[in-house]
Amino acid sequence: MNWTPPSGPQRYLLSVLTVGTAVLLSWPLHPLQDISMPLLVLAVLVSAWYGGAGPAFLSAVLAVLAADYFFIEPVYSIDLNLAFLERSLTFALILAVVIWFANVRKAAERKLMLQTALLREQTRVLEEARRELKRTDRLKDEFLAVLSHELRNPLGAIRNGLFLLGDPRIEDRRHIHEMMERQLRQLLRLIEDLLDVSRITSGKVVLSSEPVELETMVHDAVDMSRASIDSMGHRLEIHLPRRPVVIRGDRVRLAQVLSNILNNAAKFTPRGGRIALDAAIDHGSIVIRVRDNGIGIAPEMVERIFEMFTQADRSASRQHGGLGIGLSLVRGLVEAHGGSVHAFSEGPGSGSEIVVRLPAEEAAAAVPA
Repeated sequence: MNWTPPSGPQRYLLSVLTVGTAVLLSWPLHPLQDISMPLLVLAVLVSAWYGGAGPAFLSAVLAVLAADYFFIEPVYSIDLNLAFLERSLTFALILAVVIWFANVRKAAERKLMLQTALLREQTRVLEEARRELKRTDRLKDEFLAVLSHELRNPLGAIRNGLFLLGDPRIEDRRHIHEMMERQLRQLLRLIEDLLDVSRITSGKVVLSSEPVELETMVHDAVDMSRASIDSMGHRLEIHLPRRPVVIRGDRVRLAQVLSNILNNAAKFTPRGGRIALDAAIDHGSIVIRVRDNGIGIAPEMVERIFEMFTQADRSASRQHGGLGIGLSLVRGLVEAHGGSVHAFSEGPGSGSEIVVRLPAEEAAAAVPA
């Protein structure tokens, strides 16, 4: 355990106690001046080392007076003569040297403490980075496993379809062609999602800039997500501002943002659930909220569901298909439009809410919802 130096009035009390102790120890030896004087010098050294300049000065004055009063003839008196001046100068020189050494030591201690704190902070940051890298590596491995599964399914179906088409006994080939087209579209959608993630990550996503009406964007997104919503028997409620709202951006990409959110809500909401899409103007921005009464999000996952390779519930994702990168695409596309996206949930079983905020056109921003 490190000893803590005294502070405040205790430093000066230490000076008095050290000089007093030196006097008591020197008292039996007062005929031997060569023995008593070094003890008083030691008292000054201790006061300077642990107390600093002020206590050192006090102990030096007390040591000079005590030496002259108790140990130098005539004792019990103080003679202000040349010898007294010499002793005072000797103590002053000792005091100056000790204070200099004390300051050097304290500066070295402060530097050492600063370097130690910096090293501890760097160690903490490196440890957090190591844990995050390990977590990301694990999620990447899980993602690759899901990807291989999702790619194998349509490829296997297409391979079986090709085998059946080569069988002359098969008469109804239209059904096989339709199945293969569905699987091919699924395969192309997976590849397009992967390409979108790569474009966004590398900053190469290209967006067109044009006025897009909110109602048109929402209808496009609903049309893209209708199959997922209807297949689960969900009820979709849409509430938009009464007057037209215009957003400047890429119509296709903005519709893709809402479609991914709606598909995610449909995927993680039990059959026959409720999904609500509300939009309103708020301080020059259009705020779109998509709420569901689904499985909800665990508190530790609320801030992570927009990260790459992250899925809140992998069992549900595997059940309904997909790579689990839809929300990662959402964040990338929304931020590319100058907006933001956040998730909210009270926990598992409490549903969830995704809030997208996008800049609205100035003319539309002044129109109340």
